[in-house]
Amino acid sequence: MSEIKTKLETQFTEKELEYRVGATNADKTKGLALVYVQARAIQNRLDEVVGIENWRVSYIEISGGFIATLEIRINNEWIAKQDGANSTDYEAIKGGISCAFKRAASVWGVGRYLYEVESKWFPIEQRGKSYVFKETPVLSIRNQDTNNQESKEDKAKSIEITFGKYKGKALGTIYLQDKDYINYLAINSKDVKIVNACKYLLSLEKVA
Repeated sequence: MSEIKTKLETQFTEKELEYRVGATNADKTKGLALVYVQARAIQNRLDEVVGIENWRVSYIEISGGFIATLEIRINNEWIAKQDGANSTDYEAIKGGISCAFKRAASVWGVGRYLYEVESKWFPIEQRGKSYVFKETPVLSIRNQDTNNQESKEDKAKSIEITFGKYKGKALGTIYLQDKDYINYLAINSKDVKIVNACKYLLSLEKVA
């Protein structure tokens, strides 16, 4: 049970995270980043951790929303946990069911850490009638261990480039010598690991 709990609570990868603009500032140049995962990412997590035959979900419609019951079979016994959500403004039924499922999954620990993500403002631009972020937000978790933060920074700085004019040099060294190139890699690199590391290093500069 302890092993299952640990695996369910594992943080999602950057590729699995998605962001939407919450509130905007007065001149509509910055928006509050809200992070979330799609229901399919949670479904994949359940498939991987307990197996497709060992979990099931059911819904009850209530006034204004839905209650989701997520059951996981452990030691041949079905254990159920519940939570609910209101219907959403867009695609009310589908959205309400999806939100209820996510909340029930968080009772099991899946994605619960996302509730501890710090709310931060990032540059936005208008697209149609809505707003989107100009670049992928880089968020941090409240009360996160300082050692973990330092470890993340060290890992980002230690990544070695294997191409271009800085071939053989680590991102930390390049960051000190040529921040414009770090920004270039963050936008143009096809290596997701390098992109995320560069964005993280640039975010530290903005915070400072």
